[in-house]
Amino acid sequence: MKRWYSDEKIALIIRKDEFSEIYQNYLMKNMKYIRNEWIKDMRDTSTPNVTQDQFMNRDIIGEAKWIRSQFIGSMGESDEHFFSINAIDKEPEERSIVFTPFIAVDGFGSAGFNLKRTKIDYSDEEKIYYILPDKKEYSDMISAMSGSVYSTKALSAEYRAKLGEYLPSNFAIESHLGILTFTYEKEIEE
Repeated sequence: MKRWYSDEKIALIIRKDEFSEIYQNYLMKNMKYIRNEWIKDMRDTSTPNVTQDQFMNRDIIGEAKWIRSQFIGSMGESDEHFFSINAIDKEPEERSIVFTPFIAVDGFGSAGFNLKRTKIDYSDEEKIYYILPDKKEYSDMISAMSGSVYSTKALSAEYRAKLGEYLPSNFAIESHLGILTFTYEKEIEE
């Protein structure tokens, strides 16, 4: 039997065509780290042998860990040296993706959105990537609607710290920030 589930998250959202350039920049700036990860992977007998090129250009499915920009070149294994990037790539018939961009609701940059604002339907996109904010309270939807917990400036600063060195020069972080509503169909066991 199948059921529909829904997730709603505050996130930075990136379309597949935008992600390609970001990913290439990521690979170039983290070559030493990625090469070392590939070597570790090859020593693990439970993983299939792949070339370094295949390892570097493998598709991101679900969630993948990335080094933070300020830690480029660091071999640190600590969680704070990483942020996660997530991919939504199910068949369009099995999911729906709607994005509501934030708007600034006051001069201090408090984040918020109004329900009349145009929502962007990404359901037909083959793949969507998103990055969640570090602070869990940023994902609280009541706080998101009231603008009481964070500001768009704080979120923009966080994503610039994470992705700044990987982003194309014309990438507008602010227009990629908002509420991601992801509905998907899932088989359940009875």
